Formats: sequence, structure tokens, C-alpha cells
Amino acid sequence: MSRIAFDHELARQAAGRLDALADGLESGLRDSSAALSPAAAALDPVSRRTSQSIEEVGVSFRQSYLGGAVELRKIAANLRSHADLHEGADGDAVAAFQPLM
Repeated sequence: MSRIAFDHELARQAAGRLDALADGLESGLRDSSAALSPAAAALDPVSRRTSQSIEEVGVSFRQSYLGGAVELRKIAANLRSHADLHEGADGDAVAAFQPLM
């Protein structure tokens, strides 16, 4: 017989770690954002176009990267919600059997 166990407190801790990971990702991006927007090396058209292309790639990277942090936060919120629901269901089940004891 298999047994499924769910530790709601451990789930909440994991959600907190996911939020911390998202915070770290966002902080890392803020700290290195200058590298994603370099200035043109010169005033010639090739240098300006190269800088513009790197900027466009940087914008796309930022959006994608921040999207990952948002997804981590969604997972953390979902995990917290499930932990709360599970804890509430456990309490309800115990309360339902109290009169029988």
C-alpha cells in the first residue's frame, strides 16, 4: 500500500525559497543591466547599428528573464495556496472525527 504525505509547512518554506530565488534573479538583472545596453563605440553608422542591435537583444532578454521570475512567483503562490488548502482540509477532517472519539 502506498502512502502519500504532504507537509504544508515544508511546502510554505519551499514557496519562500522560490520567492527568494525570484528576488535574486531580479536583483542580478538590475545589477548587470548596463551590460545589456552598451553605448555605441563610435559615431559611425555601423557602431550605432551594432549598439542598437545589442540593445534590442537586451530588451528581449530582460523580458524573457523577468518572465521567468514572474513564473517562479506564480509557482510559489500556487504552492502556498495548496498548502493552505491542505492544512484546512486536515483540520476539517480532524474536526469531523472528533465527535466519534
